[in-house]
Amino acid sequence: MKSKIHSILIYPLLTLFAYLLKGSKENYDDFLSDNLNKLKNLELLEINSQKDRNNFFDDIKYFFDKKSPLYDKTFVNIYVDLEKTPESKSYGLYDFSKFISMYYSSSMLSSRITNDNLYIKLIFDKKSLNEECLNNLLRYMFLVYASRKVDFLYLDKSTFSKKALEIINNFEDKLNSSKFVKFSKSKDLYVLTCEKKKEKFDIIWSSSKREIDLTDFNRVFDKFGQELKSDIKITNSPIYAYH
Repeated sequence: MKSKIHSILIYPLLTLFAYLLKGSKENYDDFLSDNLNKLKNLELLEINSQKDRNNFFDDIKYFFDKKSPLYDKTFVNIYVDLEKTPESKSYGLYDFSKFISMYYSSSMLSSRITNDNLYIKLIFDKKSLNEECLNNLLRYMFLVYASRKVDFLYLDKSTFSKKALEIINNFEDKLNSSKFVKFSKSKDLYVLTCEKKKEKFDIIWSSSKREIDLTDFNRVFDKFGQELKSDIKITNSPIYAYH
């Protein structure tokens, strides 16, 4: 196992790569699932992230242990605080997307991982999720997809209420077997463009409390999959807008 001194020395390089490396995944077959059977025959480096996002430093050693086996993938159990927005930054430096990038850069630089893309499981406190928490969870999921660094996202559906399951199932219906087109953000406005069955659609949300009028789209659906007909707003609750 590598020493703490080694982790200190390599940390700046991992941080640099986290900022520079872009994900390259385009096609998302079976992206979201609550079935881990597909992973049972793989040699996985499993990392357990705790409630403190900044504990990444403690995980560096696992990627550079020359005595470890060759792993097929890195599987990261990431704790997310659904009371906090995924776009917010810890200590002004790391938001959720950058946290994914730190693990991705570690996989890229490690000689023990044969495939750089990650598998991720989102973990959160088992409690009833209010509307704000559900919106945050959904945006966490979209940011996993938009990173283009994750092949598979796992959620334990048995922990969700009926209302939450409607949102998760709609996400699964829209994004499984989809293709990434582009992802852009401007201040608090986020737009993720995807394609499925030759139809392009934007997933749009704001990370703030403000509301923005949406125009010039053929069909628009809310997070539950219900079509919106009039007075359509961009808010912190993501919507699906078809071109």
